[in-house]
Amino acid sequence: MRPKLQTTRLCLRHLSTTKPLQPKPNPPPTKPPSLSYLPPPSNNPSPTSLPSVSPPTSALAKTTSIFTSSPPRFLYAAPRFLNLPLNTATPEICILGRSNVGKSTLINALAGIHTSEAGRAHGLSARRGSLAITSSRAGSTKTMNGYGFGTVDLDVLQRFQKEREEENKLLEGGSRSKRREEQKRLKERVPRWRLVMVDMPGYGLNSRDEWGVEVEKYLGRRGVLKGAVVLIDAVAGVKEGDVGVLEMLRDIGVRTQVVLTKGDKVGYEEGRLDGVCREVWDTLRKVEGRGVTWAEGRGWEREIFVTGAGDPVRGGGLGVQGARWAICRLAGLVEDERVAEKVVVKERKIVSFEDLTYAVAREPRETKEHGVLF
Repeated sequence: MRPKLQTTRLCLRHLSTTKPLQPKPNPPPTKPPSLSYLPPPSNNPSPTSLPSVSPPTSALAKTTSIFTSSPPRFLYAAPRFLNLPLNTATPEICILGRSNVGKSTLINALAGIHTSEAGRAHGLSARRGSLAITSSRAGSTKTMNGYGFGTVDLDVLQRFQKEREEENKLLEGGSRSKRREEQKRLKERVPRWRLVMVDMPGYGLNSRDEWGVEVEKYLGRRGVLKGAVVLIDAVAGVKEGDVGVLEMLRDIGVRTQVVLTKGDKVGYEEGRLDGVCREVWDTLRKVEGRGVTWAEGRGWEREIFVTGAGDPVRGGGLGVQGARWAICRLAGLVEDERVAEKVVVKERKIVSFEDLTYAVAREPRETKEHGVLF
């Protein structure tokens, strides 16, 4: 009996010293590869931004391949528009935004740089790796910096070579001025890249007036420019400088895509980004109202993409694949394959103008407010 009592005591002692089970904490929400919002209908009494359908997985993979299949290449740093290399074959997309909004960090994240390093690319080490130099100090980007992504398509290369051969033939029998003009075009290098991204100097803190002059020249004169991506800080919201650059894009007629940065600092759960999205749409519509051709869906994209790339403290990677897809769509490298909601239009009987006139004359009506007959 004694050994049995000892076993019982050991069991009781074991039970008394066992720690109670603690509930496992909920895992952090998965960062979506693509996060974007659309404006609500105008007749919605309580307007809130609507999460849009993510692009197909195949489309995200295709655009990700353009940015990451081969290492990016730093192409140039042009202080003036006249210093830009000649380009007539490769589409270009420029990135605009306030100082320290995260332009260079986003370019590094687009290239597939690990998010913990995308915002920590400094000095010559970054340049050797063809990375965009980042800094916590506003205004670190002082030139128009070009980066090449992807490998040029074979049909683009063949078209370029054919045009080069035709230009060489024109040099044989043209005038002196014509030959001089064609010789300038022959200085263009053979295209190697699928897409060129141009990181622009920031506006606002520590910016310079001459930067704005050169940026405006680029936007108005660069023939291969397919569109501009305007980055807006999701924490700070729309600022006066953002309104100014949107007005400049409207006046020049550059197609515009808005991308929110630092979305991970706001919190990307549903509803947290609603306020800043609505602020952006209100601003775009006010800017559009003073223009002619730069309109919703034609001059500026309705869909706002959210990113949170390269935050070394919190971790990033939020929405980077969606930003790649939006940029490629703007450049014409990918089409939007998402099926929009079909609007059913009821068939109506077509009435001639004469019948409409007689019908109105036979059935006059009176307004209650003014007593006027129509």
